[in-house]
Amino acid sequence: MQLIVDNSFLDQIQDIRDKIFRIAKRLLVSKEEAEDATQDVITKLWQMGESKRKTFRSIEAYSVTMTKNYCLDRLKSKQAQSVSLDESITKSTSESLQNKIEFKDELSFVEYLIDQLPEKERMIIQLREIEQYDFSEIASMLNLPEGTVRVYLSRIRKKLRGQFLEIENHGN
Repeated sequence: MQLIVDNSFLDQIQDIRDKIFRIAKRLLVSKEEAEDATQDVITKLWQMGESKRKTFRSIEAYSVTMTKNYCLDRLKSKQAQSVSLDESITKSTSESLQNKIEFKDELSFVEYLIDQLPEKERMIIQLREIEQYDFSEIASMLNLPEGTVRVYLSRIRKKLRGQFLEIENHGN
């Protein structure tokens, strides 16, 4: 049996594979679940065939939407397992250990706050702040008006800032 390789597809996927993984990781939390989701989404895209993929305005936008839907299906079917985030933070060696610990705690808390957001808000903050999509692309992916995306993002930032400051002020 000979495997036929679609080089144009491989080139396209190389560019967006990391984005698929980051979105899956944000939604599923577990690195292993995100890796599985990334592999499954890429496999489904490949199985569509080149002629079907060419009908999409943007394979990247389609893959992001596909990833979001796949992850939500996994979460709804209760197959996903939440695993605590364990991410190392690297800073300049000139910083004190205390500053590093505080920074890591703050980052973990912000990630926790983002993970507690409703799905739509979590996707908007992920796509804008982490994936760096512009408002029109986010609006297209989520089937929302661009103005609505802007309003959501403003409210999400305000909500996160308020929650973060509330906890920070209670610590003093």
